[in-house]
Amino acid sequence: MKKELLRSEQKKENTWDLESIYPSMKEYKKEYDMVYQWMQEISKYQNHILDSSKSLLETLELDQTIERTINKLATYTYRKYDEDLSNVQSQELKGKFDNLYTEYSKNGSFIVPEILKEDFSLIQKYIEEEPKLKEYQLLLERIFRNKPHVLSEQEERILSSMQMIASEPEKIAGIIRNSELQFGTIIDENGQEVKINNENYTLFLKSKNRRVRKEAFETMYRSYANYKETLAETLQGHVMVLANSSKLRGFKNSKEASLFRNCVNPKVYDLLIQTVHKRMDVVYQYFKLKKEVLKLDDFCLYDTYVNLESGIDKTYTFEEAKKIVLDVVSIFGNDYHKVASSAFSNRWFDIYPNKAKRDGAYSSGSYDTKPFILLNFQGGYHDVSTLAHELGHSMHTYYSNQNNPYLYSNYKIFVAEVASTVNEMLLNYYMLEHANTKEEKKAILSEMMDLFKSTIYRQTMFSEFEDFIFDSYENGHVLTNEMLSNKYYQLNQEYFGDDVIINDEIRYEWERILHLYYDFYVYQYATGLSAACYIVSRIRNQEENAVEDYLDFLKTGDSKDPIEELKIAGVDMLDEKVVNGAIDMFQELINEYRSLM
Repeated sequence: MKKELLRSEQKKENTWDLESIYPSMKEYKKEYDMVYQWMQEISKYQNHILDSSKSLLETLELDQTIERTINKLATYTYRKYDEDLSNVQSQELKGKFDNLYTEYSKNGSFIVPEILKEDFSLIQKYIEEEPKLKEYQLLLERIFRNKPHVLSEQEERILSSMQMIASEPEKIAGIIRNSELQFGTIIDENGQEVKINNENYTLFLKSKNRRVRKEAFETMYRSYANYKETLAETLQGHVMVLANSSKLRGFKNSKEASLFRNCVNPKVYDLLIQTVHKRMDVVYQYFKLKKEVLKLDDFCLYDTYVNLESGIDKTYTFEEAKKIVLDVVSIFGNDYHKVASSAFSNRWFDIYPNKAKRDGAYSSGSYDTKPFILLNFQGGYHDVSTLAHELGHSMHTYYSNQNNPYLYSNYKIFVAEVASTVNEMLLNYYMLEHANTKEEKKAILSEMMDLFKSTIYRQTMFSEFEDFIFDSYENGHVLTNEMLSNKYYQLNQEYFGDDVIINDEIRYEWERILHLYYDFYVYQYATGLSAACYIVSRIRNQEENAVEDYLDFLKTGDSKDPIEELKIAGVDMLDEKVVNGAIDMFQELINEYRSLM
């Protein structure tokens, strides 16, 4: 068994360059202390922000300086913490920073409500008087966009004080799922008795042994059935909070309120569900294909997660993975390739696992740092794909930061997964084209098809369920366990089709879906993949200006609303051809796999 590295044993060149942010703790502490000093300064503007154009400008400039420095401190603090969660100094640093951030959140909370006390005509007058305010015009317009939904100062204070209480339903549901719920045991493939939990359940569901996946499925959801009343109540508590706050703020419903924050038209959400419903036949073909490949007379829900192929068993060194990914992104031209290459030599990456390092992978940075990437690279194809994915995020951040002032550099969450998924999809097609055997091709096709099934269809099903929950509550219905479970069972029937036996236990799966507590978030996985597929199709079909349009999109940052940003890349999310294009790609993959059978 390979020895787990300690953090101190990692080679410097394999770690991220955090010293480029703060060469020593002296520089870190200097900026940390400055934030406290600036927070005292900005409090002097309370009740005086709109006294003059000068005071408005000074308030906005100081607020942005504080926020920008906070983000820089956060990047260093959390990256340092994640590289070794057991490090006491990093734990203390994180604790102190968390306190600073709490103070910062409270300290500047007066700014927006105070600005909104006046009419925008006064702001326009000040912009004409003070040319430097022109840079803040879009920010101010976005602040005033919220004015119809901002309450009185006292009401806002009350709502703000209730935030901790409002998060309780999610916390309670999390405690039940992760601590109190005991799932029982099954006999695994080796005849050993093992406890089922939320982490290993997915592995057992993909088991080639049908008995194992059936037992895992039934054990999991029969356990959840014991908590159906409690978890229905926590979910209703969460829905109640958002629905009532949305109503108080003058929104038509919770969906409108949630999408409003990201400047997304609710029609995008509805169009996704409508378009996917029209194309259910494609995912039904996929399940039929799985049934044939697995040679099953009857095909149950617990059979749908088994991989068609055993996977790509080839392993890669990090240097090999780097070469492949750089070959893939060369399609974007010299500048992109040059910057992506420099990411490796300039230590954007923390590459290998070590003891107590945070697991998984992510891209994270600030305007004044590199867009760092955490990996836990171990050499599988999944690790190569993760490298391409996270590099896509970081390149998006790089171009956004390079082409926008700080104010408009942080692109919205609605477009956050587009660039990463474009890289991931292009890698898959690259690997298909360079596959040496039919088996390797089939393994790649299997992974790609499963991505479409789990993202376009499954995430849309969750989105439709979430829409139903809020719509039901807002129309006066109580969210009972029976209502939730029956609706969830019905949706599974619609999304899996007649060739799949819908086991009764699935009616309790809604209890373990964390995203139902994330306020209309999950649909963005499906829209993100759809947008990425549309961009990839344009590039692979060598459409005129496809690459240039995509790079212009990456450079847009937050200077436009996300729907308008995507139009720069040739993607109109209010046109059903975008989601249809992704489903067409899914259909092509199914056809190609069948041709190799």
